[in-house]
Amino acid sequence: MAQPKSHQLYLQCLTNFETYAETIWHPASYPGAPLDSGYWGDGGAQAGNNGGIRGNGGIAVAYATLVVALPNDPRTAIRLSRVRQALNYNAATHFTGTNLSVNGYQWGWGSGSLDTNCTTCNGCSDWQSGEWAGSMGLACLLVQSNLPAASFAAVQRVIASEATHRAGIAPCTLPLSSGDTKAEENAWDGNPLALAAAWMNTNHSAPLWLSAAQSYLVNTYTVASTAGDPFSNLVSTVTLYPEFALVNHGFYHPTYEMVAGMSSGDSLLMARLANPDVAAQLLPYVEHNVLTVWTTNLSDMLLDSGEFSYPSGLDWELHDYEQDSYITWLAAHFNDPVARWADGQLAQLVRYRQIINGNGEFVGASGGGFYREAVEARRTAIAWLQWANADYPTGPVTPPAPIVACFPDVGVVVQRSTWGYVSLSYKDTIMSMVEAPMASFPSNTYVATPASHGGFGSGVLGDATSASLIGFATNNTGFTAQLLLQNGAKGQTRVYVNSCGESVGMIEVPMPASGATENAAGCFVNGIENDPLTGGTRLVEWSGGSATVTNFSDAALTITNNWVCVAGRYGLAAGPGVCFHYHAAARYNRSGAAQDYLTVVPQTRFGACYAVWFPGHNAAQTASLAGQISWTTNDSAAVLRFPGNGVTNVIMAPLTFD
Repeated sequence: MAQPKSHQLYLQCLTNFETYAETIWHPASYPGAPLDSGYWGDGGAQAGNNGGIRGNGGIAVAYATLVVALPNDPRTAIRLSRVRQALNYNAATHFTGTNLSVNGYQWGWGSGSLDTNCTTCNGCSDWQSGEWAGSMGLACLLVQSNLPAASFAAVQRVIASEATHRAGIAPCTLPLSSGDTKAEENAWDGNPLALAAAWMNTNHSAPLWLSAAQSYLVNTYTVASTAGDPFSNLVSTVTLYPEFALVNHGFYHPTYEMVAGMSSGDSLLMARLANPDVAAQLLPYVEHNVLTVWTTNLSDMLLDSGEFSYPSGLDWELHDYEQDSYITWLAAHFNDPVARWADGQLAQLVRYRQIINGNGEFVGASGGGFYREAVEARRTAIAWLQWANADYPTGPVTPPAPIVACFPDVGVVVQRSTWGYVSLSYKDTIMSMVEAPMASFPSNTYVATPASHGGFGSGVLGDATSASLIGFATNNTGFTAQLLLQNGAKGQTRVYVNSCGESVGMIEVPMPASGATENAAGCFVNGIENDPLTGGTRLVEWSGGSATVTNFSDAALTITNNWVCVAGRYGLAAGPGVCFHYHAAARYNRSGAAQDYLTVVPQTRFGACYAVWFPGHNAAQTASLAGQISWTTNDSAAVLRFPGNGVTNVIMAPLTFD
């Protein structure tokens, strides 16, 4: 059966990336360097140096995949040379080898160069070496018939060492309250175990590796209740909340949630390529809770572009698309129709961003440098490999359906509709976000960004320091919500939300503490993406005027009417007596993007105020809809009436409280 279009697009991305990768290749020529070796990036081997051994192994996977995909290509010989030298470098600088890296370190569990990030977890501080070893092992496995015996043996020596060490340590777990799940670590530490068990299945330690691999894979996605779990006897961790949501870096983090499942899929792929019989023994353990996490949580985070939303913010690169191999595995192995749709979208997004960068980089100047490029190269290569070894090369394709979902464990509410995507976050981060539907694909997909304290969470009383959801209900078109924000010692803010899909209304009622002073910051903050990926300019329109805001210009606009429209499809009205302030970024000011700010500045600073978003509406439509808004107040309440979904939506906000 024919492979999906994404399969070819991922290969095209890899060949394009090679142009960039060749510019950062270094033959290892320093004193004491391993013979016949080299590295991409900086070559560093100390723990936590993601641009060194990890990046080198990641790009080796990409080059080895190109050898497999294009065996008769004129560049096959140079690709094999690069893979061989990268593997020689990584193997020789492992602590079981005889050489130091270019910056004087060795790596691996026994190197003495350990990361302290995981010292509270089973006494284990070598939290990345399993992932690094897995990459070099996969690259070697893919081209092993073309490698010298010494290179092959050196890589297997490293894999065996890492697997044996890992087999003696229980899977990691930390209290969910720590804000740092160990799902990711357990998943990628399964890589060398699964690979060793399959690749070296006649080794006397193979049964130990296999058993440990099964344990790590089962303990990747786990919840406290094991009732009905066929592997309950193996579960020794809790990495997810009961609603199958995950927190890492202290907040709800779709990137970390997906990477755990992705790395489990990597383990199965490695084992299948090495020994299908052993892979079959790993299969049910690999699949443990993977589809449940996807169908009950992560699939709800899909935007209409196929990208994830980040309702609690994001501290990695925005739009680096490193979830591609996760989505591909869900489609190719589980035959999930929504994942198959997302895979088709993501492949185009990855390729489009590469085209914008112009030099083969995946993320480019907006990102974290070589390390992020290497990670995406590895994952794009694995996405290609997943399709090349698919259980379901073809299958049904289904776009994500409209949803309203509340995940109280992680404090997130989301709504996806034909009019866009709305999210609230009120637990570990305090913010909301409205995204418009894409205008065209893949060239004009985004307007908004997940700005810190965006939507609600900042304003006259300063940034909120904590929040609670004190009311939530769904209805035929969306949801209503009430939140209580604490603004440090300055007081509290009550927030009332009514989202009907076509429009989103919000009232904020400040409750200043005695003696509190006003904060000059605006409220109802909107992050607006404005960089080359989104066209390089933003059209801002209002009643009787417009301006084109160029990216990186540091331009500022003050708009004195009750509505504004950005990019021809992001309408916002506010009142009473407000003005809008639009401030362009002067540079890339967040990883992966340049984030402009559109804020509302109330005239009455301590009074109740409102905002209504009209995603998917142009300037003329926004003006018309804004004209239908009604705002009334008396001594006891403020009432907002606004149009959306063919009806008048109402929010009534009390102004006095016991």
